[in-house]
Amino acid sequence: MQLDLTPELWRGLLGLTPLLLYLVLVFRGMEILPATALCVVLGGILSGQSLVSFGGALAGAMGSFLALVGLIIMLGRGLGEGVLEARMLRADRLILAGLEEGVWPQAAPIDPFLSRPMRERLGLPPPERRIGLSAHDFAQAACAQEVILLHSARVGGSPAVQSRWLWRLQTLVKGGGLDLPDRPEILAWAQALDAPLADPPPALRTAQRPAPTPPVSARPRKLSVTAVERWLRDPYGLYAQAVLGLRPMERPDEPVEARARGTAIHAAFERFSLDHPDTLPDDPEAVFSALLQTALREAGLPPARMAREQALADNVAPWVIDFERRRRQGARLFVERRGELAFPAPAGSFLLTARADRIEARGAVGAVIDFKTGAAPSKKQVTSGISPQLTLTGAILAAGGFAGLGRLTPGELLYVRVNGGRIPGVEEERGNGDAPALATDALEGLKRRVAIFDNPATAYRAWAMPQFIGKFGGDYDHLARLWEWHVVGDAGAEGAE
Repeated sequence: MQLDLTPELWRGLLGLTPLLLYLVLVFRGMEILPATALCVVLGGILSGQSLVSFGGALAGAMGSFLALVGLIIMLGRGLGEGVLEARMLRADRLILAGLEEGVWPQAAPIDPFLSRPMRERLGLPPPERRIGLSAHDFAQAACAQEVILLHSARVGGSPAVQSRWLWRLQTLVKGGGLDLPDRPEILAWAQALDAPLADPPPALRTAQRPAPTPPVSARPRKLSVTAVERWLRDPYGLYAQAVLGLRPMERPDEPVEARARGTAIHAAFERFSLDHPDTLPDDPEAVFSALLQTALREAGLPPARMAREQALADNVAPWVIDFERRRRQGARLFVERRGELAFPAPAGSFLLTARADRIEARGAVGAVIDFKTGAAPSKKQVTSGISPQLTLTGAILAAGGFAGLGRLTPGELLYVRVNGGRIPGVEEERGNGDAPALATDALEGLKRRVAIFDNPATAYRAWAMPQFIGKFGGDYDHLARLWEWHVVGDAGAEGAE
């Protein structure tokens, strides 16, 4: 007789597999609950059940909700018996670890629904009952023939507090004129495992701070004022962008709120000034708010965020109109103007460019204004030359580098921070009445820097100003392997942690 192994027959034989497995496990002495759970899961896998359908089949098989609750109680009782049985076990050597407050014992849980008086009236145990059980477990385990107590000096980078059980044990021992035995060699072993090798092989050596030295012919001969700021902070970032020609790509699903808001603020101010260069329109607050909301949509802000942004636009509009009324008096406005300034350098002419958000010309004096939605550079950063965006723009203005404006003496160097929050906007002056001298100093400093980098031996060192790493994340930090040499420590790295 020939057996026809049809697909239906194969499915029938597979259906018997959980039952056969159950019989084998039970006869080999496995506990009933784990054997049952294992075979049920195996049956669900063989039958191709999803998690939802598996739960539905289980609920239907139980026949009622009460039967399902009974199954849960039975499983919980089985697990509880496992814990109790573990407490009854004895061993020649026990290692008690995690002896820190918050770990052993854990903090008393906070019940968001039942207060302590409510729990007492309902006859429920207090939250501290678990701490008493933990104390019982520790006392029982500490009575083993040989016990090793472990606690961490630091947890998550912060100092840890020894467990109260350990403190109490140390107090009792000292009261008897004794000390708990210590094992300093174990700590020495752990430190030796973490210590770096004196001469590690190449595969285990940490990355050094990159400092490439490209040929002078490949080095940039044209930079914007904002690129100069990046050059000061992170020369390697400029090398990756201007020499290697690498451009960062937008990350998938990256939030666009901050970038969109900055773009929209600039677009709204530009559009408002171009549409109404001389006199303000009727109801200027509504006009500016509408321009800002339109710019936000065009910048790619998600529709779900526009309800919040509309409120912020309505809130910032009165402050902007007051700013416009004050600033326009006796001034000629020039918005989003491009300027440039060329100067000789050892390797050839160098071109500095700028795009000023706004220039206000009053006679022979020009105020340079930059709009921001985030924090502006501090007064110290501007005067020291670390943030030369406005000062270099002022130098281009003084040299007549902006077409149609002529030579203007730099006046105010003003950052205007606009966010629409509780304080809608802030004006932060950085010229301090000495803008011409600051502009001259910034330009001379740039000339010296260009001359230094025209030397082929000068390297584009990664993050020459490491104090700005956390504030200005670099687009090329992964290429520079920043978190290897900055955290582990480069012997020559300023500010290395």
